[in-house]
Amino acid sequence: MRRVLINGRFSSHHFAIRNVIYSIAKELSKKEDLDIFIVLNKDSDIDDFKRLNLKIIINPCPADSAAVNHLYTMFILPWILLFKRISLVIYPQISIFLFNPCKAIMYMHDLIEYHIDSQKQSKLAFRKKAYPYVCKHSDVIVAVSESTKKDIVDIFKIPDEKVVVAYDGKDEKLVPVEKEKARSYIKNKYGIEDFVFYIGYLTHPQKNLIYLIDEFSKLYESNNQTSLVFAGPKGKDADYILGHGKETLKEGHFKYLGKVPYEDLKYLYSACELFCFPSLFEGFGMPVLEAMSCGAVVLSSNTSSIPEILKDLHFLIDPKKEGDLSNLMIEFYGKNNHMISENNIQASKGFTWEKHGDVLYKVIEKLI
Repeated sequence: MRRVLINGRFSSHHFAIRNVIYSIAKELSKKEDLDIFIVLNKDSDIDDFKRLNLKIIINPCPADSAAVNHLYTMFILPWILLFKRISLVIYPQISIFLFNPCKAIMYMHDLIEYHIDSQKQSKLAFRKKAYPYVCKHSDVIVAVSESTKKDIVDIFKIPDEKVVVAYDGKDEKLVPVEKEKARSYIKNKYGIEDFVFYIGYLTHPQKNLIYLIDEFSKLYESNNQTSLVFAGPKGKDADYILGHGKETLKEGHFKYLGKVPYEDLKYLYSACELFCFPSLFEGFGMPVLEAMSCGAVVLSSNTSSIPEILKDLHFLIDPKKEGDLSNLMIEFYGKNNHMISENNIQASKGFTWEKHGDVLYKVIEKLI
């Protein structure tokens, strides 16, 4: 059997990366001709992984310490690959290594650093040195969208044939909830009724949330019963974003829920009048796919990878153009959008982890 190892480090605030790693491991563990190993940090939630047909190797480093884990990948992991006689190693997110004693597949989710000033200068300088090196010394790079592939080829000058696109899959647990049931659940738990929803990192400027607040305020002028609801972990300049929301909208009409329980997501997506995601740049855009799979009416940006998921141009806006988003909000808020919901649910079914796993398996077959 061919031995494949997945370097499975995910930090405590990176649920999306955890989902990617788990989904890759799950799909590959189904292949009878592969012997799957996975490296997981000792302090990570790994119970779900224990139920898969694979062998777990414990990384003793704290999962949230990026620097220590980079050192582990550079100096410890190569010996594990040799000792376990691994044929191929998979890095499900960008990882810094010096060399690999076997074939290597590197995942690249985005190159946002080259589009938006979102990092400290020291970290940015390190990434711009390290990222091209590990991409050039990987045998295959998996990009999660055509947009990301284009960036890898254009910016790093990587040969086109070395980069394979495998779209992320939707979470099968995120399904539509009947509208009135979802609204009742959200009202009882959060005290929210009619609302426009955003979930993701509260990060400035990437997520473009100041723009979202200002555009929502125009909808609020014509409908003062509605609220703007944010959920997700705090990122760069989160307090600035929250402060702007409280200053711009009347008390009670701007709510920040923080990190919400996973089981509440399908209710929030299903209950909202609109899901708005005017991000300036995305490598894939998982919240857009999640909202679509729950039947939400999704308004998002016409930039980077988003049009590859939300393909109806009528629901895509210029995230820098005043009035673009608010006009669509006013057009669709409170209307009978049943057909749009059904179309989004059907469109989301084209993104599955099974398809992703098949693409990855073909790459593995070709390499080993």
